[in-house]
Amino acid sequence: MFSMLDDTCSSRPDRFGCQVFVGRRRVAGAASVVESLRQSLGVASDMTTNMFWFMSRMAVWQNSPLVVVLEKDNQPAAAVLLYGKQKFGVPTGVIKGGSRSGDGLVIAAAGQRVAALEAAASAVLALPWVHTILASMRGATEPRATTPETARIHCAWHTTDVSTDLSLEGGFEGFLSRLRPRSRRNYYYFRRRAERELGVVFVPDLLPEDAAKAVEELHGASMYSVSRAHSIRLEAAIRQTPGYFAMGVRDTAGQWLSYLSGWRQPEGTYVEWQLNRDELQAASLSTVMRTYFLEHEAAHGVTRVVFVGGLSAALGRYCAPDSRLDLLATRGGIRGRIGRELVTRLRPQGQVALMLQSAALVSTGGP
Repeated sequence: MFSMLDDTCSSRPDRFGCQVFVGRRRVAGAASVVESLRQSLGVASDMTTNMFWFMSRMAVWQNSPLVVVLEKDNQPAAAVLLYGKQKFGVPTGVIKGGSRSGDGLVIAAAGQRVAALEAAASAVLALPWVHTILASMRGATEPRATTPETARIHCAWHTTDVSTDLSLEGGFEGFLSRLRPRSRRNYYYFRRRAERELGVVFVPDLLPEDAAKAVEELHGASMYSVSRAHSIRLEAAIRQTPGYFAMGVRDTAGQWLSYLSGWRQPEGTYVEWQLNRDELQAASLSTVMRTYFLEHEAAHGVTRVVFVGGLSAALGRYCAPDSRLDLLATRGGIRGRIGRELVTRLRPQGQVALMLQSAALVSTGGP
């Protein structure tokens, strides 16, 4: 079973030639091809498709990387970055890709992203141990995909609104002027209260040792905590990514209260990770940290901030409208139909069941 995960398979689905690279060693061998595509297609500044970043995330979450390189006229034309879910080191047959905001999945020319993802899904489902693909990509400018079921593959599509891009046009004051009055007051109120009651100090440029210490202190004390080992690997991966930055807030005793990191690129600042001390929820450290961060970036001429993975609805309403295109791909024919029905019955509120239900409502014109 494990040796199969380190093979390279080839097929020619749809309009693309296709190579599937599975496992760390094979994927590492395809990294130069993927990087060339990022450069030629003008997406080199998108760190979510940077191969170093992709492989680092796979190591952090202990997933098996899987990359599909698509060819036209025997030349690389697109790539799709996926990963295999495992339990106790054993492949589950479920392949996933893309973040909650639909980033880090498809590298392709405009207008070719849906076709590239469909072709990649078809090739991956041809692997004997794969039965389900769940992938998400930003799809606001993509045509609605209406791939019918064939003997090879069954696709169910779903569109979800996402909020990631926040404008800082007009500087920090311009950003505040676009907020509702209560939200605008909160940005001032919580920071002033934290400065008065906790003596918070904002550190805009963390040294590597300070960033590591902040993550060490906060990884188990934040609301969405991760294990110590995962947090250390994730911080190290972000630190080695081009454009890296990290900042934080600490109290007068030197205790770290909040940490925020990501990378800066010519088109804006990307926030990848934020940790806040959960025991101080009343202090609204998330708002405090965000106030310092946005004011700092605006003061340095940044006009666009992207929150990788999306934002809460409260702040998301002030972001540029966007959407995420979700794909559920399973085997076609009777075998695939039986598998979908079985999963739906076993997990009626699971992601697969909900996507199938949504797709059925769209196809029948339901609400």
